[in-house]
Amino acid sequence: MTRKEKDWVIKVQMVQLQSINPRLDDYYYQEYYQKLEKKQVDEELLGRRNQVESLKLVTPYIQKAEAYESVVRIEGSLGQVAVSTCFSPRRAIDAVPHGTQEQDIEAASSQRLRVLYRIEKMFLQLLEIEEGWKYRPPQPCFSEQQSNQVEKLFQTLKTQEQNNLEEAADGFLQVLSVRKGKALVARLLPFLAQDQAITILLAITHHLPLLVRRDVADQALQMLFKPLGKCISHLTLHELLQGLQGLMLLPPGSSERPVTVVLQNQFGISLLYALLSHGEQLVSLDSSLEEPNSDHTAWTDMVVLIAWEIAQMPTASLAEPLAFPSNLLPLFCHHVDKQLVQQLEARMEFAWIY
Repeated sequence: MTRKEKDWVIKVQMVQLQSINPRLDDYYYQEYYQKLEKKQVDEELLGRRNQVESLKLVTPYIQKAEAYESVVRIEGSLGQVAVSTCFSPRRAIDAVPHGTQEQDIEAASSQRLRVLYRIEKMFLQLLEIEEGWKYRPPQPCFSEQQSNQVEKLFQTLKTQEQNNLEEAADGFLQVLSVRKGKALVARLLPFLAQDQAITILLAITHHLPLLVRRDVADQALQMLFKPLGKCISHLTLHELLQGLQGLMLLPPGSSERPVTVVLQNQFGISLLYALLSHGEQLVSLDSSLEEPNSDHTAWTDMVVLIAWEIAQMPTASLAEPLAFPSNLLPLFCHHVDKQLVQQLEARMEFAWIY
């Protein structure tokens, strides 16, 4: 081979090493050479550097064409000639995407990366809050700086109203769609003010069917049950009804209520039982509810609908709750007939014994 032919072969091989992002495409070599350079700098500072410089692979810079046209049109010719070069090899098949599927996948991936980055930033803020609480002086409340940190983190998480659960975009729901996001909310809840914690609780309750569907792979919603349980005790009956009503509304074109999905999930059924138990305590303690009013009527209707949904479900489909409130069956006894109560007892027998 002549020198010119050798140079051409070398150039063809070197072109394959071209990369827009060498840190990503050739990570191990870049890391290796970075450590090697650091070692040489250290040796130079100590006066022990070798005279021989270490070799480094240098690729020729070749500007790639933005568009590739494999067909050459020659004026006056009878046909089209397909040509190829070492810089633009001829394609075996047309693998250029013409639709938007790849763009949609790229957009979804980019959106997920933004959510993960946002969670990481919030976790750093949470760690600062936890560190400040760990070394706080013995006092019952936060300092002004700690309160501002908590408020800032809560505003970052603050739920935005969504008209369609399936089209819920960025924000609180996307944070809870990631396992680390669930851990973030679980660890943040004890630091929130009462009204802030209730806002988070009602948002989770309202969007519970969607969150349950997204948690099928992770099964990590259970970590929220204990901190949310402490928030439930601060709910008023009106707030509790607001959170539960969304679970009983029939979606357009569907004969299945969202509560059915909730009853088949361990976290969902546990949270629902805890809310019902707290509602029964509120009704029994508040003498003003002895007289019929809108909240009392709505509460009775809610209990009857939930009892009917539980009775209609096969026993095998009903999830085992993390905790079974002792006043749950007496609650149903107050509002439904004996036959329905017997069906509920049969489905809750395992949890009741436990």
